[in-house]
Amino acid sequence: MSARTEVTPIKRLTTGSTASTAVLVLDGPPNRAPSRVMECSTHEALWPVICVGQVFSLMPIVQYTGPDPRNVTFRVRSVRFWYALLTLLLMLTYLTMLTIYTASGSGSFSMSAATTIVYYAIIVFFMVELMMLARNWATIMARWYEDERVFRSAPYLPPDGTLPLNRKIPLIAFGIMALAFLEDTLNFVSVYQLNALHIRYCDHRSGFWRNFFHREHPYVLEAIHGYHPAIGWTIELTMRVAKFTWHYVDVFIICLARRYVQYNERLVRLGGQPQPAGVWRELRLDFVRLVELVRFLDGRFSRLILASCANNMFFITVQLFNSFDLKPTTVTTVYFWYSLAFLMGRCFLMLFIVSSVSVAASAPLESLRHFPSSNWNLDLKRLCDAAACSDNALSGQRFFFIRRPLILAMAGTIITYELVLLDQVKKVPDNTRDCTF
Repeated sequence: MSARTEVTPIKRLTTGSTASTAVLVLDGPPNRAPSRVMECSTHEALWPVICVGQVFSLMPIVQYTGPDPRNVTFRVRSVRFWYALLTLLLMLTYLTMLTIYTASGSGSFSMSAATTIVYYAIIVFFMVELMMLARNWATIMARWYEDERVFRSAPYLPPDGTLPLNRKIPLIAFGIMALAFLEDTLNFVSVYQLNALHIRYCDHRSGFWRNFFHREHPYVLEAIHGYHPAIGWTIELTMRVAKFTWHYVDVFIICLARRYVQYNERLVRLGGQPQPAGVWRELRLDFVRLVELVRFLDGRFSRLILASCANNMFFITVQLFNSFDLKPTTVTTVYFWYSLAFLMGRCFLMLFIVSSVSVAASAPLESLRHFPSSNWNLDLKRLCDAAACSDNALSGQRFFFIRRPLILAMAGTIITYELVLLDQVKKVPDNTRDCTF
């Protein structure tokens, strides 16, 4: 008897109208009990990420820390919702003020102004989209919870020593957000030093912070015809929320590949040995469950994926364009190159993780080729057809599917753009000593 033995279903569990099959994998001697019963669900693994998002006004839901996703609620009469609505209205106000300020001729329409308008617009879109997701989060998580239930128990449990899902997701999310926090800190220090340098040459403001906000947000101060410290710090805090939202969306587009990996690991453990017809039927139904889950999630997350990819490509090209500018201080230079590296790394990491769904979904074909033709049956044939023909990949509103070749295509586009810039772009003069404002 092999170390890991596949056995036929021994018990049928029914929850409501949904039935799932419990299958046992024996490790070692037959009388040895499995070390784990159920793996953590995605709903349980996501709560730390949602909790951090709520600090910055995102995902205004309650009762999301419990084991049952059906208890999650979206309440309009809650502090979380009004906090989210307040930041959304503030960002809409800043976007409107900046657009009017630029269109009226008070501010020049430059690459910097256009980039800021796009940045505010994408933040508003992200906030609205995340609020809509929060409104439907109980439905999304309930469907996710049911479809992944079978993969949280034997014979789909990952090997002992594998990092569990409730540690893997927070580890990735908090790691990226720590790098984002460093990027935002460098940004603030850079702007602080640029303001100090500007005051040294143009002492025409009464106070350091007054000059700071006149430099960074002139459209707001012109609209309200004055300056007050409370207004300045409200703006700055709102910008911190906006910057977090900008990074958070990429973190939020999480990986579904773990379930496909677990499915493939089970096929590998079969070792190409003949199996009863019931096992193939169970494997086929489990694969169909995975395919339907990916399609369901694609319908809910594809707008975010499309906006995230467009946002990342736009700001990568803008930063490459700005790489030809002279930087007045050392901190500004360090911040710029760190920001560009982090932006590109975050973008390609998100694409790599999401594309692993497509890679893992095609892997069963390799394992199925090792089974003898004498074991061929209708369920095995239908399983092969499903693995070969299904569009098992997340997409950007079906305009494109996120697969590994997309990463190479985006990298090639960026390199081509940079080569064109080397020949065409003229250096933009440093405006640190410009005292006309």
